[in-house]
Amino acid sequence: MIRFYPIVVLLQFFCLYHAYSNKQEQKWYWIIILFPFIGSIFYLYKHFYSRDAIDDVAEGVKSTFVTNYTLEKLEKELAVSDTVRNRMALADEHAKYKNYDRALELYASCLKGIYKNDPKLLLKLLQVSHALGDHAATIHYGDQLEGNKTFASSLARVDYAWSLYQQDLIEEAESEFKAMDVRYGNYRHRLEFADFLKKTNNIEDSRELLEELLDEIDSMDRHEKRMKKEVHEDIKYYYGQLNT
Repeated sequence: MIRFYPIVVLLQFFCLYHAYSNKQEQKWYWIIILFPFIGSIFYLYKHFYSRDAIDDVAEGVKSTFVTNYTLEKLEKELAVSDTVRNRMALADEHAKYKNYDRALELYASCLKGIYKNDPKLLLKLLQVSHALGDHAATIHYGDQLEGNKTFASSLARVDYAWSLYQQDLIEEAESEFKAMDVRYGNYRHRLEFADFLKKTNNIEDSRELLEELLDEIDSMDRHEKRMKKEVHEDIKYYYGQLNT
């Protein structure tokens, strides 16, 4: 029994420290001090294995393994409380599952009041519109985001540029791609630019851009290269395809 005493003391100390740090009720100090082992175990159960904690874990498991569980949950929350926040959350989840029509409907319903010109909402509408192949709508939302810093460096701007291309606004599309062609950054954007150059029959320019991207990544240290591994593989693949 004596050999377990240090463990009980450490356990008691931890519980007292946790109670103090989290400003627990005074009763917990007496329970832990008067009943070192049983009191500490009870304290741990109450604060680390509470019903709420168990419920949180259960929610996580359900959302991971039960198809559409989160969607159904958010639909119910919206039915109870029809707020912009709940609509946006549900729309995000539908977009995640590629239910773009429903996502677009929900996002569009939020375009009112203080959210009428909200950049984050316009960005989501642009991305969903592009996913649906509605290039006119994509351009409409992109025009409204002109000058926005978040949009300037986002992949949504690539969607905007491609929609301009699809609407035969070639010069405008090229201008957008060029604006995203920033050295030692925007690798996904610039890979898309290389694809655009190929599609507009500027094969040499496309090749030069891809070689520039490869040179930049090759000059990085091991850690940076590891961070860029996925896009690096895509650039190498595209470069190989261009040269076949």
